[in-house]
Amino acid sequence: MLNGYGVTVMYFGLKDTTAEILAKSRLHDALCDLPLDLIDSEREAYDIQALAQDALGFERKGYAIVGSSESARRALGLTKPIYSAIPALALASATAVFRLPPGVIGAQCEFTFTMRRAFPDADEPISLETVADAVAACRPAIGIIGRRTGRAFAGDNSAIADFGLHVATVRGSQTAVFLFREVGISGNASSVMGHPLNAVAWLAGALSSRGKQLQTGDVVATGACTRVLRVHAGQHVAADFGPLGQVECIFE
Repeated sequence: MLNGYGVTVMYFGLKDTTAEILAKSRLHDALCDLPLDLIDSEREAYDIQALAQDALGFERKGYAIVGSSESARRALGLTKPIYSAIPALALASATAVFRLPPGVIGAQCEFTFTMRRAFPDADEPISLETVADAVAACRPAIGIIGRRTGRAFAGDNSAIADFGLHVATVRGSQTAVFLFREVGISGNASSVMGHPLNAVAWLAGALSSRGKQLQTGDVVATGACTRVLRVHAGQHVAADFGPLGQVECIFE
């Protein structure tokens, strides 16, 4: 770190320590006092995130994208989309009662895709067509986003390290197999990188750059197709995605 003064810089000299603090904060629904704005590279931020996910000790169920629309990036102080693994404890199905932890920023309506196969295969190009072939199904979802730090830090790196701002993904009712190459999109779906499957393609490319790939059964949450909604205890949020089904969540 170039501007390391005092003890705080030691957090980022010891990525494991930073990751462990973030993991404990997430696990216990508590806020911590890490100066995440001192993280000086995207690689370091994703390294810390990965270590924090490992420290949680839960099975990975897929990935969540945050900031896939321009309005979401403006609201969250991001310059580009970011992603995080979805741990098993943070994926819920059907109607859910969700207790809001400290640090919640809001909720977003989004699409979730389930991967039919690993993607991309060796030497397979990443395109809308190849993504559509790799996707098995689509379900509506409500994504809850938030921070684990008491202070809100603007910028991509702090958000990436803090689990990509992902708190939970609540998926709606199961629908039949749904491929976007066969079914048209209307409404605000195009706000997700122009086409929701482009979000999956972007994620596949981002993972590939770190030597990873999407696996069979992975759930991919695409990020907001609406503006980020402020939520508070006592609210009941429901969204109708037409032929895709519905999703609702009661916050307490």
